[in-house]
Amino acid sequence: MTNSTNKATLALLLAALILLSGCGGQEGEAATPSPTPPPAILQPTPSPTPAEGGTLRLSMPVNADKTDPLKVNTEEMLILYSLVFESLLNVDGAGRLTPGLAENWSCDETGAVWTIRLRAAARWHDTGASVSAADVMQSYNRIVSLGDASYYAYATKRIKSVEAGADGNLVVTMKHKFSYVSGEMVRLERNKSWWKQAPHIEFVEFYARASNDISLASYAAGQLDMVFTSSLTVGRYRDDANTAVLDMMTQNVEMLLFNFDNAELQDIRVRQAVAYAIDRSRIVTNVYMNRARASDVPVPPDSWLYESKSAVYDYNQEVALSLLKEAGWYNADEDAYLEKNGYHYNEMTLRLLVNDSTDAVRKTAAEQIASQLEAIGIHVELTAAPYALGDGASEYIQKLESGEFDLALAGFNLGFDCSLTPYLTSSGARNYGGWSDAQLEQLSANLNAAENEDARRSAASALQMALVEKLPFLTLYFRLNSVLFNTDIAGVADMREPDVMRNIASWYISPVE
Repeated sequence: MTNSTNKATLALLLAALILLSGCGGQEGEAATPSPTPPPAILQPTPSPTPAEGGTLRLSMPVNADKTDPLKVNTEEMLILYSLVFESLLNVDGAGRLTPGLAENWSCDETGAVWTIRLRAAARWHDTGASVSAADVMQSYNRIVSLGDASYYAYATKRIKSVEAGADGNLVVTMKHKFSYVSGEMVRLERNKSWWKQAPHIEFVEFYARASNDISLASYAAGQLDMVFTSSLTVGRYRDDANTAVLDMMTQNVEMLLFNFDNAELQDIRVRQAVAYAIDRSRIVTNVYMNRARASDVPVPPDSWLYESKSAVYDYNQEVALSLLKEAGWYNADEDAYLEKNGYHYNEMTLRLLVNDSTDAVRKTAAEQIASQLEAIGIHVELTAAPYALGDGASEYIQKLESGEFDLALAGFNLGFDCSLTPYLTSSGARNYGGWSDAQLEQLSANLNAAENEDARRSAASALQMALVEKLPFLTLYFRLNSVLFNTDIAGVADMREPDVMRNIASWYISPVE
C-alpha cells in the first residue's frame, strides 16, 4: 500500500466521508561445547484461542435515531454507528491516517483533486455486493442534505464535489444493516465476510439509557457489559475479578485564554508568570482524579505530531515572581498583592471567567487556579457564568464573545488534523482573546498545507515551539475518559477516542468455566 501526499486538510475530511457498509530463526551450534546440560528453553505461553459467539451489551442515548446513522449528534451514538458503517480512512491511536474502505489515495499536483481507490474486498453486509464509488457519493449527498443535523456536516464544507471516475475510483475535489431495532434496544449482528477480519462476538446490543449515570448504575446491576464514561470516580468500579477500567486519551483540551485588551497581559512576561504559577499536577490529581494529562501545547501528548520539547512551563513560583518583577510588579509594602512599580493603589487584579454547568469539575479547577495565582500576589475575581452544552446564547458564551474577562478557563474538542486556525487567526471563531500575530498565523497555515509526513511533523514542531514562546493562550491538560467492562470480555486494549471500538473484531467473550 502506498500513500501519496498526506495533506491533513483534505485527508481528514475523507476520514469523515462515511459509508453505510455493514460492517523462527534457525538454531545455531555452540562455539565451545559446554560440560553441563544447557538450561531449559522457556516456551512462550500460547495465547488462548478466542471464543466465538456471545453478546456484548452497552448503553445508548434514549433519544437515539436508530434508523439513520448519519444523524449522529452524541458521542454514544458515534460509538454505536462505528460498528455499522466504515470510513474511507481511519485515524490510529497516535493520530495517523490509516486505510479503511480506501485502499490507497493520492492527489494531483494542485493538491485539490484527490483520487481514492476503494478496497475490492469491501462488500455490503446484506447483499454481498461490492462497495462502489456511487455508494460513497450517495452517503456524501445525504450528509449534505442533512446540513447541521449531521455530526459529519463539517466534512462537507471544504469539499467542492465527489464524483465516480470512469475507472471506478472516487474523485474528490476540494474548495447497513440492523438485526433488530426497537425503541429501547438496537442489536447488531457480526459480518462474517468483513474484509478486515470476521469478528468473534456474534451480537452487540445497545440499550437506551437516559444518562451516563444511569448507564453506570445499569452496569453495576449486571444489565450492561461495558460503559464508556467521563466520570472521574469510575475507579471505584474496578474489581480485578469482575470489572476492568481502562483510561483513554481524548481530543478534549482545557485552555486558559488571555484577553489582549488587558494591557498588562500583552506583556509576555506576565503571561509566562501565570503559566509558571499554575500547578497543573496538583489540579490533575486533586480535581480530575488523575484523569487528565498535562500539556503546554494543544496537541495531545500521544500524537505522532507532539513536540516533547514544548514542555517548558513546569510549576515554579520563584520564576513566576521573577518574571513579574521584571515586568514592574512586586510587593513593596508586604501586603497580600503585587503592585505596579510599588504603587499600592495599582494592585494586580485579573478577572477569571469559567462556566457554571451541571459538570462542576471545570469550576473547581478554576477555583484552584485562582488560589494558585493568589499565592503569588495576583488578586483574582472569579466569575462562574451559567452555561449549557450547545447553548450559544448562554451567559458564559456571551461573556467570552464580548471580552468580559481577563482570563477564561475553557474546554475545546480539537480535530485530529491539529489545525489551530480558529484559535490563532484574527477572525478565528475560537480567538476570544483577540490575539493577532502574523508569524503564528503563517506557521498554522504551513501545518495545514504540509504535503507529506516529514513536512507535517516539521511544521507541527515549529508551530508548537512558537506557541510556548509567544503564549497566545495557555494549554493546561487533555482530559482522559474511561471504559469499564466485564473481565469476561478479552482482547480489549489500545482504546483511543473518538473511534473507541476500532479493534472490536479482536475482542471475544471468554467461555464460562
